[in-house]
Amino acid sequence: MIQPDKNGLYHPATEDDIVELIQYAIAQKLQVRVRGAAESADGAVFTDADTTGNVFGKYINMELNNLRSVTIDKSTMQVTVGGGCNLGFDPFDPSETSDENDANNLFYQLNQNGLAIPNVPNAIHQTVAGFISTGSSGGTMQHSFDECILAIRMIDGTGKVQTFTKSDDLTNPFYGVVVSMGLLGIITEVTLQCQPAFNIIGHEVTTDTDKSAYNFFGTTPDPRQSLQDYLTQTEFSRILWWPYKTLNRLISWQAKTMTAADYTPQTGTPPNFTPSPYKPLFPAILKSTLPTEFVASTAFELIATWPNWFYNLTGNQANSGNNGNLNAAKPVVELLFPYVYPLLTDMFFPVDTPQKPGQNFWDTWLGSLPMDKVEFSNNLFDLEYSEMWVPIGLANQVINTMQQHYTANGYTATGFYTVEILAGKNSNFWLSPAYQTDVIRLNIMYFKNSALNPEDYYNQFWTLLAENKIPFRPHWGKNLPLPTSTTGPTYLQSQYPKWNDFMNLRKQMDPNNIFLTTYWKSQLGIDG
Repeated sequence: MIQPDKNGLYHPATEDDIVELIQYAIAQKLQVRVRGAAESADGAVFTDADTTGNVFGKYINMELNNLRSVTIDKSTMQVTVGGGCNLGFDPFDPSETSDENDANNLFYQLNQNGLAIPNVPNAIHQTVAGFISTGSSGGTMQHSFDECILAIRMIDGTGKVQTFTKSDDLTNPFYGVVVSMGLLGIITEVTLQCQPAFNIIGHEVTTDTDKSAYNFFGTTPDPRQSLQDYLTQTEFSRILWWPYKTLNRLISWQAKTMTAADYTPQTGTPPNFTPSPYKPLFPAILKSTLPTEFVASTAFELIATWPNWFYNLTGNQANSGNNGNLNAAKPVVELLFPYVYPLLTDMFFPVDTPQKPGQNFWDTWLGSLPMDKVEFSNNLFDLEYSEMWVPIGLANQVINTMQQHYTANGYTATGFYTVEILAGKNSNFWLSPAYQTDVIRLNIMYFKNSALNPEDYYNQFWTLLAENKIPFRPHWGKNLPLPTSTTGPTYLQSQYPKWNDFMNLRKQMDPNNIFLTTYWKSQLGIDG
């Protein structure tokens, strides 16, 4: 049997290696999990920790970096890809084998062969298996990654290798095994239907919320299109929302597939296309965005941990007998802070002006649809995420409900960063957050070192939506509702018509519960 590396991760080279590890786990009553890009909470990714707190000390945690094959059939425009293959370059790959321009990168290989996937996510350093297992999606209601999935090869919890193929029968187990959070088996291969590579054209603008091209709140008659129509009718879109009393701002990014009418002497013709890529939010210095990213991350980190660092700093002085200075400074700084935050934001995300307008761009699909190639590094911006998927027909209701909550509760509700708003197309996968409904997706970003812990911070929004009878389904790869809360397992079960079918399938495919950790037991309300 293969042995783990120095970090405790197993790196199977073949399906036989995986089968052997599973059989060993069954015999020894061990848990088994697979690390993709480790974007989810540790509890969702890895096995339980041992008595010393080490998740690699007792159980079997794998990385499928050796299962990254990419086989393309140009005649059918289909690709069969290893489950461990990254969609794009993963700079944080612990095996240090992910590469921006080789066979370890699915999207690069497709583009080199004149092909593309129509639904391209913002973050492409994820693995194929990890991306589909959590029900992830790009920001579009017109294209679906799920619809591209034709077949999936998986090794279940008994060590059996199975292939599930797309079917017109929506009760077929194929629709249960894809979005399964690693609870049914280990995905070793996925077959996808591709399309010809395409170019995009778009623009990004930064405005106050009441000056956007669409009626963001939709509370009064307005000639502008509604937020729902904007998300539905815009091919690719992304909105960043700052919902503060002293800072109500939107960054609206949108793009579409280029047609013949979009090509000009400036863009060049399709055979002689001259890209003008989307420029990152943070300007480049010496051809790198890292200096401005570092400055921004440091500044926002100080904001995020306010007022703890200030009290600690002045508290040290207070220990030296300066209590009077501390008490005098506290109300002054708290009074000024709401006005300091907009000034900081203006340094990096200023509202457009005639002198400094928003940007237009045109590029290949791979060049400017993914955002993690051009935005901040996860290592610099230490953020938590919770993403709620709400039926698109409730777009204005959910935005207004959240705005009222933000207004009433101030920084306790807003935190100190932004809310990402995306669209999502309906899916037939049983546990997809977009199961049989188009959705608006609200991804709330929160600094890890903020005053409240993430679970308590996010719980106010999960509770808010439930109390206002706004149904939501959380993104499985991000912070999930507290198991003990009113939006825990019982609530989640009520949101998924095929919940019991999935749970029955889980028992069949993992009768020994080797994939079932304490985290998933509590989050899904599973006994045993």
